Amino acid sequence: MSTRAPLRLIGGGRALLARRQTELIMLISTLALFAFYYFARADTIGTFSPARGWNAMTERPVSPVLHYIGSALLLALLPVAAVRLFGRRSLRELGLGLGRWKAGLALLVVGIPLALAAGKIGSASPVMRTVYPLDPTVTADRFLAYGVLQLLYYASWEVLFRGVVLFGLKDRIGAGPANALQTALSVLAHFGRPLTETFSALPAGLVFGGIALKVRSVWYIALIHWLVAVTVDWFLITA
Repeated sequence: MSTRAPLRLIGGGRALLARRQTELIMLISTLALFAFYYFARADTIGTFSPARGWNAMTERPVSPVLHYIGSALLLALLPVAAVRLFGRRSLRELGLGLGRWKAGLALLVVGIPLALAAGKIGSASPVMRTVYPLDPTVTADRFLAYGVLQLLYYASWEVLFRGVVLFGLKDRIGAGPANALQTALSVLAHFGRPLTETFSALPAGLVFGGIALKVRSVWYIALIHWLVAVTVDWFLITA
């Protein structure tokens, strides 16, 4: 057999995947969420019944540091690398450039105060204390380093949902359906979190997706999303 045959086979496979962008992106995002949900958690999701007691459904929790590093790998780096390799998409096409940076900066001027207020309001919910902060040992004097580490997670979250899924599919199925789809996936990814947080992920996902499309980048929304989360944690540990 010619040594060129395997190369032609690989090239043909890449060309096929490049034509099947919708299926490729959905497969990549599903695998990323599966791996993250079951193997890279900082907590444990399980079931309880009077007859069977408590049973863990996810693997043993990892340290918060590994959880956040794992999020960068599983939700951002690997999905983006796969879409770029097999889907032949540029970073800008996935919303990972600066986009309309003037509009993005204007968004931050308005969005940052709203994010801080939302975080303060969210921290008032007693059920949030049962989950956050994910590192229960974090204290105010170590919070800066912890908050910076959290940025890995929230940036990676936006890269997957608003980047790979939304920007990756908007030209294939339309901006509206792509926004609805990434929102549905992001809501499902909240299962196991407090009810109020999961419910809020529905309108937030649609709004975040719409704004990301307007500014043509996920990074401005990633910063706002992160600020909401770190504000919640800050008020929880200083209450």
